[in-house]
Amino acid sequence: MNPFQVPALMIGLTLGAYLLGQHLFLRYRKSWLNPVLVAIILIATVIRLGSGVVEDYLKSTQILVFMLSPTVVCLALILYEQAAALQRRAFAIVAAVSCGGLTNVLAGVYLSRWLGLPEPFVQAMSTKAVTTPIALELSKSLGGEASLTVAFVLMSGIMGAVWGLPFLRAVGIKDPMETGLAIGTVSHGIGTARAQQENDLMAAAAALAMALNGLFTAFYLPYLYFWL
Repeated sequence: MNPFQVPALMIGLTLGAYLLGQHLFLRYRKSWLNPVLVAIILIATVIRLGSGVVEDYLKSTQILVFMLSPTVVCLALILYEQAAALQRRAFAIVAAVSCGGLTNVLAGVYLSRWLGLPEPFVQAMSTKAVTTPIALELSKSLGGEASLTVAFVLMSGIMGAVWGLPFLRAVGIKDPMETGLAIGTVSHGIGTARAQQENDLMAAAAALAMALNGLFTAFYLPYLYFWL
């Protein structure tokens, strides 16, 4: 029997790896001990040592991917609780997220082309700052590859979650709302989960930025990309 084809085992492995990462982060409070990053390393190690196939693991954990959507909806509660603070700066929030998202797209596309990367990499880099479901649909409309898209989205999220807060604090940005907006715009769900470990206002700002950036990018990227 191939253990990587047994959903119960793989779901248990995934949840166990994440909970271990969460425990390590809460104990040591180090940004590089991000639970998602720890879980990825542990799961990849198990698959490698067990001579497993990634496709088998993905099929066995499809239910976890399905549960991402209702989990994201739960962020609406945080937004509701912080609605008054967010409404007071509504115009600034929309301006910041739209500019940040557009800058991310332009930087990703032009950096990829400057490095001489193949077009599938360029397409994946253009969608790396939006949450996975939206990124996959955008990548499909651009003719991109799903595997590359997921890889770059995941990389963007982890980098923002691990280094986002230390970098922002190093350059003097300490306001919870400003920090949350920056992390949510660039690092979508993974960054928002990291912001939630700090305080509710930062988490609400990150969740709102993630939603707005996904909405804005889905609207303009299919048209903008072919002009770049």
